Amino acid sequence: MATTITRRGALGLFGAAAVGVGLAACGSSGGSSAGSKHLNMFNYDTPDQAKLTNQVLAAFTKADGISVKLDTLPGSGAAIYPGKLRTEILGGSAPDVFRCWGGTIAKPFVDTHQVVDLGPAYDKYGWASKLAAPNINDFTYNNVKYGLPLYASAVGVWYSTSAYSKAGISGPPTTFAEMESANAALVKAGVQPWLAGGKFGWYVMRFFEWFLEMTAGPDEHDKLRNGQTNWNTSSVVDAFGILQKWAQNKWLPPGVMGLDPTQVEAEFAGNKGAMALDGQWIEQTLVAQKIPVSGYGTYIPPTDQSNLRFSGFTEGLFVTTQSKNQDNAEKLLDFVASVSSQETLQNAYTTVKAVPDTPGFVGTAQWKKWLQSNQHYVIQDQSLTTDQANAYFSIQSDVVQGNQTPASAAAAMGKAVPVSQ
Repeated sequence: MATTITRRGALGLFGAAAVGVGLAACGSSGGSSAGSKHLNMFNYDTPDQAKLTNQVLAAFTKADGISVKLDTLPGSGAAIYPGKLRTEILGGSAPDVFRCWGGTIAKPFVDTHQVVDLGPAYDKYGWASKLAAPNINDFTYNNVKYGLPLYASAVGVWYSTSAYSKAGISGPPTTFAEMESANAALVKAGVQPWLAGGKFGWYVMRFFEWFLEMTAGPDEHDKLRNGQTNWNTSSVVDAFGILQKWAQNKWLPPGVMGLDPTQVEAEFAGNKGAMALDGQWIEQTLVAQKIPVSGYGTYIPPTDQSNLRFSGFTEGLFVTTQSKNQDNAEKLLDFVASVSSQETLQNAYTTVKAVPDTPGFVGTAQWKKWLQSNQHYVIQDQSLTTDQANAYFSIQSDVVQGNQTPASAAAAMGKAVPVSQ
């Protein structure tokens, strides 16, 4: 891919190392086939990624005698793809298998009984022992496993070792006070602490949800994300206060809300700032730019909580209730989850524990371990509804630009996200 891969770009990826951006859908998913030896699959592969997927599907056909037709909506992302999928399902043309994100994006398909309970398939194929448990949780609703998570992404701190050295920072901060001291030391050394882009809202949101994890703690943070308690509370005020402070201190780039977030990875590789709050995909840019592994590092953002969590999101495969071949569809899921299939897909974000690390991607390998050992919370704009997330983005912009106080921002969030349970 000519441009760097951002979190939004990662939402449209099937294989981490594939390149290219598609411009249009390959066609309708075609609906579930009644033939016992044929399946339809729908995802958001780019054309180059689809080549890798079709290699896996061809191997599946050779092994099991079941053909699979792949249809894609490339480059669509979470803003378009779920709507297209919903239209196909409601029109009676549901695919047998589709790829989707967890959290609130998959939940409507669960709530309307459009996807199959995969609990029996987990038992049959032993998936629970093969996959990272925290990611299985992302696809579990009301204690029922509805999806097979195969792609796990996490947001953490990526830092320049030379910038840290210039500012006299000996290593990754382990407390939030140390984090803020590092910010101040970098400014004093003439280095921009953080790179970020506020355009579209989602990049700066990563900072707020980090701060909220600290001020609220894991239990309250989860209740806030799930609409189980009111956002007009002191922890939300405090988190907005920290966000405003970081903007005013220029720890975030000046004019951050007008900056393009898709440029952060390239700017970090170009040594324009000390840190980026990013996912594993940033390492693709670093490797492509031949940045030595000694030139950067990564760590979990400190929250001063004993349960050290981080933001993340999971993608995987679902089987539709309209499928007339659910057993074969589940067999396909198991085949895709094999080590050989994951290697063919070049899935650097795999949840399959037995897949070896990609050579040269030391940071990604470390995050694979943390995704298995540490809990994560679902990234905020996949926890909130689309309307709620958009309301947050507007409030966030006003807070960062000093046009709204933290207290009034918390009150506005209380109105935007009603308590539902």
